[in-house]
Amino acid sequence: MINEHADVLISDELKSIYFESQDTVLTEEGVLLTCNLDSNAIEKIKQVIATHYQDYPSLLGKVLKVVHTDALTITEMIERLTRQVQGPRWDDKTLSTIGRDVVDMLSKTVERGASDIHIELYAKETRLLIRVDGRLVELRKAIPEYEYGNNLIGYLFNEKAQDTDGDFYVNKTNNGRIVMELDTPYKDENGETHWVKRDTLWRISYIYAKDKGGQATLRWLNKDLTIPKLDSLGWEPGHVAAMRAFMRSASGACLMAGQVGSGKTTAIASALSEVKDSGRAINTIEDPVEVDIGVMQTSVQGDNDELDALVRLLLRHDGDIEFHGEMRTQAGAMAVCRKAETGQLMLATLHTSSASGIAHTMNEQMAVPLALITAPDLMKLWIYQTLVRTLCPHCSLTLAQVQAHWTPNERVQFERWQSVYEGSETLRFRRREGCEHCIEGEKGRTSLVEMIVLDDEDRHYIIKKDYLNWGEALKKKGFKSVLDHANLKINRGEVDLFTASERVNGLFEQAASSVYATFFEEAR
Repeated sequence: MINEHADVLISDELKSIYFESQDTVLTEEGVLLTCNLDSNAIEKIKQVIATHYQDYPSLLGKVLKVVHTDALTITEMIERLTRQVQGPRWDDKTLSTIGRDVVDMLSKTVERGASDIHIELYAKETRLLIRVDGRLVELRKAIPEYEYGNNLIGYLFNEKAQDTDGDFYVNKTNNGRIVMELDTPYKDENGETHWVKRDTLWRISYIYAKDKGGQATLRWLNKDLTIPKLDSLGWEPGHVAAMRAFMRSASGACLMAGQVGSGKTTAIASALSEVKDSGRAINTIEDPVEVDIGVMQTSVQGDNDELDALVRLLLRHDGDIEFHGEMRTQAGAMAVCRKAETGQLMLATLHTSSASGIAHTMNEQMAVPLALITAPDLMKLWIYQTLVRTLCPHCSLTLAQVQAHWTPNERVQFERWQSVYEGSETLRFRRREGCEHCIEGEKGRTSLVEMIVLDDEDRHYIIKKDYLNWGEALKKKGFKSVLDHANLKINRGEVDLFTASERVNGLFEQAASSVYATFFEEAR
């Protein structure tokens, strides 16, 4: 008979296995309780006991017995053991265990092709999440313990991170970077995947939250071994041609807008990579350097004064092309404008939700005079980009296959879309269960892009702040918005309509009057 009230045997190594598997525990009576007889945790626990038997005197002379039980029992026993541990224990053995957990966490993140790790610390649990193709998913099940996450984040800052803001405290923000050697994948010319050991670079940032909680976010900065060509970003041939034409210009500015993680830096790195051997001097100032382009690249650690000083210093370095990373301040924006006006080719990024929104952001938020923004031949190319997940080619579904499984709301949304945009025979949708090749029917991401190639007509509307009429004028000239690009890729069967609607506004556009009409429907 199972003694479900027996104490779970606790050590840092065993706890790490319990939290990772959440399906197996070892009691002080020598019973391996599991709800999964095929769990890898069974052999891992046996190995720990065999290797460190002297640390577990209660088990001397006993043969570990494997007993099957239900998942609820295991969950309750793990939750019970977290209440037995009081306060952090930072001895050498604990540090070794946490260190292995960190390597395991980063290795699994790399294996799954993720770009970010979120460690979320709550009053009674720790959550480990990763971002794969823009989607936040669990790296492992929530760990029912505060101490685990507190120790994990503390170890990352105090033992592994460089250039931090100081020691880790749960109630103070912190930033730093981590370099760790890990096995990482790369594809050869034949598309075969190989694994190579290399230094991986991670940016780590921490923000505190209520109940002594907080969130540490790690961004994998040097994930890509190679810089993709402009042709492989998901841009249309016309987009690529416009960017290449700008890169051949003598002077002027290209500004690229988008949200965090929208591929702005990658796109600019691709453009710079194509001209790095063209006989022109190229410098970048980035916060920090994310992609090795093979030109003079300088990292700045989030200090606006340092950034401004470096921008001024580059005036003495006989440059032809400069990339200034993210424009955040008036000084940074003015530097881009002045250098573009005096004979250099300038590239920079900023955060706005459209290409046309760059004008308003520069003028209203960064206090750049409209007369400067609209100076002849200064601003040449404005780009907005977002990334959207692509359909799995192995399991995507036709309209006929998927329609029966839609919710009433999805049917209404599709009808609304179809009434404006005519669907094609190549329309495809994701299989929500997915397959062995994907996650929930999608694998990888592609770009959705809009570009404004500025001319005097555009400058005329900008200097008058006539943004509404400017939008109409752009449409008359044939401007293709990010919404247009989304519909193009939806009709090609490259992206799912409903997934695209999470990244692009206007796919299910509804008149405000019809929205207002629904507000009191239940009251009638």
